[in-house]
Amino acid sequence: MAHNSVSKFKVRVLPSLLVYHEKYNQLPMHLTFAFACLIRFYKGDWKGKLLPVQDDEKITDFFKKSWEKNSYMEISEQVLGNRELWDRDLTKVGDLKEQIAFALEQIELKGVEEGFSVFAEKLRVQ
Repeated sequence: MAHNSVSKFKVRVLPSLLVYHEKYNQLPMHLTFAFACLIRFYKGDWKGKLLPVQDDEKITDFFKKSWEKNSYMEISEQVLGNRELWDRDLTKVGDLKEQIAFALEQIELKGVEEGFSVFAEKLRVQ
């Protein structure tokens, strides 16, 4: 079961992503994609099966509403901009919003493994 994954990500992974960005003025590819995977996980289903999302109802409701948006950019902006989740507005961190939106799109279209390949290739080309 995945219990309280957002709060775990916030304290265990997000600081590394932010320090890396601060130090190198770019986003760490793998952590950024992992962040998109977390957001995708909170959609609550994968290939027609329910995912074991276990979190505060307020958080799961927020993600459910976020996934009702019409675009990956809107989803990314709403999730990253939620100060209650992250204690800051993550839309202000470089091009995190754009990278998360692109990663979400690739995960939806191609799955996690192939989606990561496309995501990584795009970042290498930039």
